[in-house]
Amino acid sequence: MTTVFLLAGLSKRMGGNKLLLPYHGRYLFESTLESALTFSDRIIAVLGYEEERMRDALKGYDIEIRVNRDYKQGQKSSTLTGLCGIWDDIAILPGDLPLLRNDDWVEGLRYISLNLPARPTFDGMAGHPVFVPRRLKKGLETSSKPFKVYLEDEGIYQYPASIGCIFDIDTKERYEELLDMDGTINKR
Repeated sequence: MTTVFLLAGLSKRMGGNKLLLPYHGRYLFESTLESALTFSDRIIAVLGYEEERMRDALKGYDIEIRVNRDYKQGQKSSTLTGLCGIWDDIAILPGDLPLLRNDDWVEGLRYISLNLPARPTFDGMAGHPVFVPRRLKKGLETSSKPFKVYLEDEGIYQYPASIGCIFDIDTKERYEELLDMDGTINKR
């Protein structure tokens, strides 16, 4: 399975590159990346905003890097950049899910092995990673529908998972909440 790891966003609501915030002595995105490395045969990191800083932060990881020159167009544009040339099953994963757990992957991997799309949920909210079997890749790339709608039309299975599948870090308040959860906020 190939994971399309989305690191291209502008972090507008954060007011700075959220992916490069410190978390447990590393960059925030590294917790999410470590989770993906456990389950993926191949990882394609899609960069855009602050490309050079992100490249530097990714040194030492055995992953493929692609650049979305149209990253200001949003997540769909970056996902399409990552999908190009993939011929196996796919997981789509934003870089700002530091609480993602291994358990959040396992059920999705089971469904993708059955050739079915799947995604984790927490409290009724759809999360990540989104698992897309290779048979749906072409449709995902060519459909005029939003990815979420296309996959819902294809019968995406939603399974219960941890809060980590939805706990993204989009604002300063959310980052403070993350740090407060594990006591890190008092150690800065």
